[in-house]
Amino acid sequence: MSIIAFLSYVILTSITPGPSNILMMNEAQRFGFIGSWRFNSGILSGFAVLGIFSGVFTIGLYNWIPVAEPYFKIAGAVYLLYLARQIGLSKRSKNDSGHVHSSFLSGFIFQIINIKSILFFLTLMSAFILPFHHSMKSIIFYLALAIFLGWLALLLWSGFGAVFKKLFAKHDQAFRVIMCLLLIYSAVSIFL
Repeated sequence: MSIIAFLSYVILTSITPGPSNILMMNEAQRFGFIGSWRFNSGILSGFAVLGIFSGVFTIGLYNWIPVAEPYFKIAGAVYLLYLARQIGLSKRSKNDSGHVHSSFLSGFIFQIINIKSILFFLTLMSAFILPFHHSMKSIIFYLALAIFLGWLALLLWSGFGAVFKKLFAKHDQAFRVIMCLLLIYSAVSIFL
């Protein structure tokens, strides 16, 4: 395995806009980096659990991936469109002003069913790790490295939302529409 190919795949896939990145940025924009920690830690934990789950079960599921993939895609796209509607089209009232924090559990569940992350780990395991490494030590190392780099990318998006919080709040409707469109793009790109 080429470590450059592995790192390129992990870094580029993790840093590009995806549902988790967008939601973490949105949550940090609403509540700041620390204020969004419950939801964001749910996403980070879900990412790690999904990575571990992928590592443990990819070998057994390897032959079933082509059969199950279309269903994951449809479910993921429908959920992304639902999130796009929630973020982009909902109106924030003066009384609401976004004071309801998302929970750890909502972030965790979202990440567990996030199609981009599922496909990320399935591709990582089937194209970059399992064909070249068969020892448990190597598999754990590369999977842990991918999870760590994914966490850094997610935290970067959250930090971006927190840093530009005032700018995003000033242009709240435009920000919501852009986030909505990015989620719609994510849903459509599942099938491209």
